[in-house]
Amino acid sequence: MKYALLTAMVSAFFIAACSDDNPTSVNIISNDDPMSRTGSLYVDESQQLLVETFNNVQGNRCDLENYNLIWKTIQKDVLTDSFHYEFIGDTLALYNIYDEGISDYGNLYVGGTAGNIYGTWVYTGFGRDKKTGELEHSTNTRYMTRTYIYAPGKVTVSVEYHMDLYVADEQARGYMESGFMAKLYGYLTSRSKLDDVIYIMDNNEKASKVAESIEQNGVQIIEGSKTNQTFKIGDKTYTVNVKKAETTLHYTGHTNREAVVEVTDGTTTCSSYAIYKTVDENLCKTENLQYFSVYNENDDDGNNYFYVSSYKNTDHEQFLECLNGIALPITGN
Repeated sequence: MKYALLTAMVSAFFIAACSDDNPTSVNIISNDDPMSRTGSLYVDESQQLLVETFNNVQGNRCDLENYNLIWKTIQKDVLTDSFHYEFIGDTLALYNIYDEGISDYGNLYVGGTAGNIYGTWVYTGFGRDKKTGELEHSTNTRYMTRTYIYAPGKVTVSVEYHMDLYVADEQARGYMESGFMAKLYGYLTSRSKLDDVIYIMDNNEKASKVAESIEQNGVQIIEGSKTNQTFKIGDKTYTVNVKKAETTLHYTGHTNREAVVEVTDGTTTCSSYAIYKTVDENLCKTENLQYFSVYNENDDDGNNYFYVSSYKNTDHEQFLECLNGIALPITGN
């Protein structure tokens, strides 16, 4: 099994809200320069094999020991990552090699010279199925640049996150075309499932879902902006106001998010908050244990450990209780 550093540092891109359904476990997070790593490179051109080796990697992890959270420094002497590579024209495909064999799915890179592994290769955001040749667009590289620089005996891997563009795009889209709004209309009419208010920031390509919800729930939009909206359902008028929507970048590439949203019917105001963060030393405190889900894994030496990674703090249940008081009554058939 591969060690998780390279997956966290290089192979994955996590500009997304973290949730308990999708834990963000990493065994080691590089704490010297998490966006760049230089190591030794072995190339076997006859086997189309790359082996990258990184030495003396140190990082941090938040472990649960005897019901206490402890911020620990983890040392790994050697980390090795192996790839099968092939050229498709002037594009380089890298397929991870696991204990079970070569992955069927590889990531595509451009920028170097066809047929020559040495050079600078930049991730395209596309992957390729090795068996079928089909391509899949899996990563929005507008927000991230991942680069491999190969030289004889040496590899440098770097990731640059364009957080300013990500936040600008999020704000430009506004928050009234979010997954939260699509579900809020349904909750006010029929008490359908409503995610917590952090999803007011889930506004990437959600306009069609919002439009569908507006039609299904008989919503009449009266006025609005990117951060607030007044609408009518039946004989009731509601206003939604986004008081806070803040996105920042954790050095692992995950986003930290905070949101505060108010919903009012003109008489009663329901306010809710949500905070999603990747654990750091300040959050790795036993008093915060209630805001984490605990996971367990085995390290490369077979030792079992328990850890936390994604901090989630929200008053969602109280918010739903308040919304029940201002929602439309549910009538029987």
